[in-house]
Amino acid sequence: MKLRQFLSILGVVALVAVIYSPSTIGFSSSPGGDGGTGPTDTSSSGTSMFFSYLHASGYHVIIANDSAELNASLAGQQKMVYLLVGPDLALSSLEVSAVRSGFNSGRVSALIAEGNTTNSALLGVFGAQVTGAPIVDPTSSFQDNRVFTVQLPLSFSSEPGYLGNTAGLEGVIDIASPLNITASSALRPIAESSPSSYDLKDGHLGPRTVAAAETSPSGSHVIIMTDSGPFTNYLFNYSQGAVNEKAFVAAILGYVNPGENATILLDNSHYLAPKPPKFSMGLPIGPLVAYGIEQSFSGLNSYYASFPSQVSGFLGGYGINISAGLASALVALILLISVYGAVTRWFAPEKKGKDDQPLPAVERTIVAQSRARADFLQTSRSKGGYVATLAQLYEVLDSIVLDEFGS
Repeated sequence: MKLRQFLSILGVVALVAVIYSPSTIGFSSSPGGDGGTGPTDTSSSGTSMFFSYLHASGYHVIIANDSAELNASLAGQQKMVYLLVGPDLALSSLEVSAVRSGFNSGRVSALIAEGNTTNSALLGVFGAQVTGAPIVDPTSSFQDNRVFTVQLPLSFSSEPGYLGNTAGLEGVIDIASPLNITASSALRPIAESSPSSYDLKDGHLGPRTVAAAETSPSGSHVIIMTDSGPFTNYLFNYSQGAVNEKAFVAAILGYVNPGENATILLDNSHYLAPKPPKFSMGLPIGPLVAYGIEQSFSGLNSYYASFPSQVSGFLGGYGINISAGLASALVALILLISVYGAVTRWFAPEKKGKDDQPLPAVERTIVAQSRARADFLQTSRSKGGYVATLAQLYEVLDSIVLDEFGS
């Protein structure tokens, strides 16, 4: 088949696919919310990729979708890591108490990414506070100076709970606020902004702590970050130069993980539900395309609509009187034959054959006795032979598609 013929057929297939497409062109008066940074949210601000990464890495992950599930999990006897990433709502006093009790007993470790003052009570358990004011770093290589990179210290790798070297490991921080550590807290900074940075509540230049870690006497670990960006779908797979966001997150997660058998408790109970748009509508693509084609051929349609009456008048001039219905049928037959002839001439120039039928007896008996005849008889096939060959071809094609596409 020639390339032009192939492209023509491909165009027809594409046109039919567009006409029968279920897709729509949507309009809305205002965009709805994306549900925050919940583990089931697939938007850029969601953490669904991080959730999938936890499963792929072999962690036993459970999701707490409400307060009852969260309290029941925190009150259990199994060691676990509590993950709270960018919550919209504050933990209740009962939930804060459960986290404190589990941490002090050595049963619950925690990774908390909270850059707002929403969960001041929870951060207070570890002797930390956040101001909620964005940090600005003039040395940032990003267009938005509130986005900058930080580096994990070498000493971080020697802490209990994490095996590996984090020297030189960098990650991107996307709009964090300063983390203030009280004098009585055991938290120590592990990631800071540059000495040239400042925040929008305090203009003096100096490094701001954006992440701190602690190991309790009972063996629990905690990391508090003032940015949920590294865990979001937008940044999780970011890699540029020395920055490897996934490795950065893996190092932080490795520190708070007390062992391979620990359970990851992912908090999904402190996010606001997505807000639907105030007004939305969708226009189906298929009918729009069909309407456009109809309008394009409207002039042609009007010509053929009057054509039967012209044929009837033309034949009437020769004394042949036929009804308008018969004239329409005659025109339709002529068009059908014309279109069929044009299509077969364009796409099927070869003559029709019946190569799936048994060869005539004369081909088997009258052909001269020779080596060529013997080869001919070996290569000839009956109808059953063609069917069997096609079945084998189907099996081969099916196995190739299964290997390439999985189904």
